[in-house]
Amino acid sequence: MLWTRYQGAFPLEVAVWEMAADGETYLREVWARPVAPAPGGYAHIEVTGLAPGARHRFAFFELQGTLRSARSLVGRFRAALPEDAELPLVVGACSCTENGRGFAPLERAAERDDLDLFVLLGDTTYNDSATTLDEYRALWAENLGTPGYRGVRAGTSLLATWDDHEVANDWDAESVDPARRAAATQALFEHLPLRRSPGAPDRLWRSARWGRTLEVFVLDCRGERRPSQELYVSREQLDWLKAGLAASPAVFKIIANSVPIGDFPLPFDAARNDRWEGYPAQRDEILGHIHDGGITGVIWLSGDFHLACMGRLAESGVGSTQLEVLAGPGAKAGNPLWTVLFSPPFDWASGTNNYTALHLDPARREVRVVFTAGDGAVIADRTYAV
Repeated sequence: MLWTRYQGAFPLEVAVWEMAADGETYLREVWARPVAPAPGGYAHIEVTGLAPGARHRFAFFELQGTLRSARSLVGRFRAALPEDAELPLVVGACSCTENGRGFAPLERAAERDDLDLFVLLGDTTYNDSATTLDEYRALWAENLGTPGYRGVRAGTSLLATWDDHEVANDWDAESVDPARRAAATQALFEHLPLRRSPGAPDRLWRSARWGRTLEVFVLDCRGERRPSQELYVSREQLDWLKAGLAASPAVFKIIANSVPIGDFPLPFDAARNDRWEGYPAQRDEILGHIHDGGITGVIWLSGDFHLACMGRLAESGVGSTQLEVLAGPGAKAGNPLWTVLFSPPFDWASGTNNYTALHLDPARREVRVVFTAGDGAVIADRTYAV
C-alpha cells in the first residue's frame, strides 16, 4: 500500500521500479498507474504482482500531458518474502513521538538502508487537544512533515497501531465521545498506509507475514477496551491472536503491543489499570496459551512507558520464558522509573530517546536487539534465543 498526500492541481501518477540485489541498481519499471487523491489530498494505492522478496523504489509524479514534470521523494520497500523463505530480516520500531520535539532517533533510522519494516507502536502524534477532523489532521501533518517521519516512511515498509494520544489521553471504548473517536479514526487511516478490512473498516488489529521468518500480529489494545466488562481487548481479537500464534509457521512471531504486558514493579502500579496487568484474566489467558501450547519465537514489542527496556515478562511462571522489548520513546522526556527495572526479569533499561532494531536470524533462532539514540550511539545491544 503506497501513500502520499498531494495538495497540488496537476494529474498524478505513481510508478514502482524493481531493484537489483544491491538495492541501488534500477532493473525495470514494474507498475505505473494514475492516482486520484481522496478529499484532503490523501492517496492510498495498492500495488500487486511484485516479485516476492525483491527490493523496490517508488515515486509519485505530477503530469503535464504525458510528461512527468515533478515528483515526490523516492521511496523504497522490500516486498514480503516468498512463503517458504527463511531469510534474515531487520525490523525497526519506535513509540511516543510528541509534537514539537526533535525526532533525531527517527532521522537516524531513516539513514539506514537495511530496514525491512518499521513498526509504530502508538502515540505517533499527541492529539489530546483535538476534537474535530481538521484539528486531528493538522496534528498528524505537523508530525509527519518532520524530516524524521518523512525519512522513515520513505525508507521502508510500515505497520502501525495506536495508543491513547492519537485520540485523547487514557481513552477507552466506554469513555470516549463517539464523534471525537470517529474523527480521530478517520485521520489515523488517512495518514497511514494501511488497508481497511472488508466488513470492519475501522479495525486496526491485523497480521502480516514475511515468509517463514516473521509474522507480525498488530494489536489494538485501546479501541476495544471495556473496563466495566474486564475486557482489555475484544473476545474476537483475543481468539484471533491465539489462533494466529498457534497456526503461524513463522520462526519469529512479533506481537506489536502498544502498552507493555510484562510484570512491572510497584512504582508502576499507580497506572496498573491502563495496561495488561490490570486485566489479569485476559493476560493470563494469552500468556498461558503461548506457554502451554509450546509456541516459540514470540516477541512482545511494546511502547507507551517513555522508557526503553528488554527482558523476560516475569521472574517465574509462564512469563519467564517470553521476551518483551520496549521501543522508544522517540521524542519524549524519559520516564525516571527506568532506574527501578532490575535483573531479573529486566536485562537493561534506559530513559534515553531511541529507536529499536530487531535483527532476526531464523537459522540460529536468535534475535539481536539494538537500541540507538538520536546521536547515532548504540546504547544497548543484546542477543536472545527464542
